[in-house]
Amino acid sequence: MRYQVIFLLFFSTFVNGQASLEARIKKHLGSEAFRYAGVSITVLDLESGKKMAGINENRVLIPASTQKLLTSFTALDILGEDYQYETKINYSGKIDDQGTLNGNIYIIGSGDPTLGSHKFKESLAFEELIRRISKEIKRAGILKINGKIIADESIFNSFPISPSWQWNDLGNYYACGAWGININENQYTIRFSKRAKVGNRPKLTSYGPKVPGLELSNELVVDSAGTGDNAYIFGGPYNYKKRIVGTIPAGKGSFAIKGSIPDPPLFMAYHLMKRLNKDGIDVDEYETQYEPRKKRTKNIYTIFSPTLKQIAQRANLESNNLYSEALLKTIATKQSTGGSGGVGIYLMKRFLRKLKIKTESMHLEDGSGLSARNNLNSMLLATFLQRYANTFDDINEVLRYLPSAGVSGTLSKMFKNSSARGRVWAKTGTMDRVHNYAGYIRTKSGRWVSFAILVNGFSVNQQTMRKKLERLMTDIYKYG
Repeated sequence: MRYQVIFLLFFSTFVNGQASLEARIKKHLGSEAFRYAGVSITVLDLESGKKMAGINENRVLIPASTQKLLTSFTALDILGEDYQYETKINYSGKIDDQGTLNGNIYIIGSGDPTLGSHKFKESLAFEELIRRISKEIKRAGILKINGKIIADESIFNSFPISPSWQWNDLGNYYACGAWGININENQYTIRFSKRAKVGNRPKLTSYGPKVPGLELSNELVVDSAGTGDNAYIFGGPYNYKKRIVGTIPAGKGSFAIKGSIPDPPLFMAYHLMKRLNKDGIDVDEYETQYEPRKKRTKNIYTIFSPTLKQIAQRANLESNNLYSEALLKTIATKQSTGGSGGVGIYLMKRFLRKLKIKTESMHLEDGSGLSARNNLNSMLLATFLQRYANTFDDINEVLRYLPSAGVSGTLSKMFKNSSARGRVWAKTGTMDRVHNYAGYIRTKSGRWVSFAILVNGFSVNQQTMRKKLERLMTDIYKYG
């Protein structure tokens, strides 16, 4: 009888706690900022999986970059945290006594999104990498090439972007897509003078690295100081005529924006050819290869990426679309040749079903969350986080992949004066009229919870919504 009383007291406390937390969340949602918004919120006890609060928890909305959690955690499960990409520099044919290669140099891509990136200490940045490859080719005894530089990107299919990405995103660095060969984060930088008067056109002073055949039409206008970067580059993959429209702020010095390289594999082949020429190795043709090679080749040099653990951390902490799209296609290569986003999404759903999560309510079109056609609900996302965390003995194994409130990544500037600082770990997800968070909270009482907050279609600005949701998450910390 005594145990029944204890159980009833525990159950009553849990239910009352749920009611109290839900009431507090609903009070936040009574703000005018949420009047026109679609909202889905779920908070789950991490140990038991019991619902602590649920507001429209089954309503499907646009997840934006919170979707990266599904992609990165699926990749970690399928590939393992120690997985490394391998990009090979090979050659076909024979090298004669004079050092002439009667054959081709092949850059055999693995889909490595970090190739030539400056973001990892253990990796060579773009120009250093190209110099190193040229040096290794020379070290192999090749002094002249009677053939071509061929960028073999056949590891992935020939659709680097999702068909449902918005046209105004495609020319910009964050919508560069994932290719069989990615290089220099698939981006180039354009610099403008900010000294022009408001209403005038800023001068395009330089861009780089060089993209052969690129034509830039500068249609920017200078806006008042402090208005930020509102410049967009129009023109998708394989399109070399780019229009730059919108505004940049007035001010001294220069202002930089980043564009997506139209064809990264071809770009890499070109730059390797130019480097070889500069180093005294004669070769004057380069091209890409979309179908798997049939010729036998010999290896000269292999480039290893950072570990998947490092890549997944950056994907989530920096909300890096390229890394997420590459991971989605990479897991697909474990199922079939010609890694595709579609196969990657199938494997992601299979991983969710392995965690006993129903996927009927979920529709995905990419791995990064950039598509506005992606849909899922907060219950699915919070349940995924709860069950994934419970596959580990230590939750810190999961938390290291998420920004920490007021400390790191996309949460570094939030919760600075909040009691929840350092107690919330969450992935952000924002796009026009979309503001979301999903992750974990160590509440004031010591309870661990998983949560997902999806807010779509609001009419206030992003900064206002961010402050509203920061206060809401702080209350989950205080009263969860």
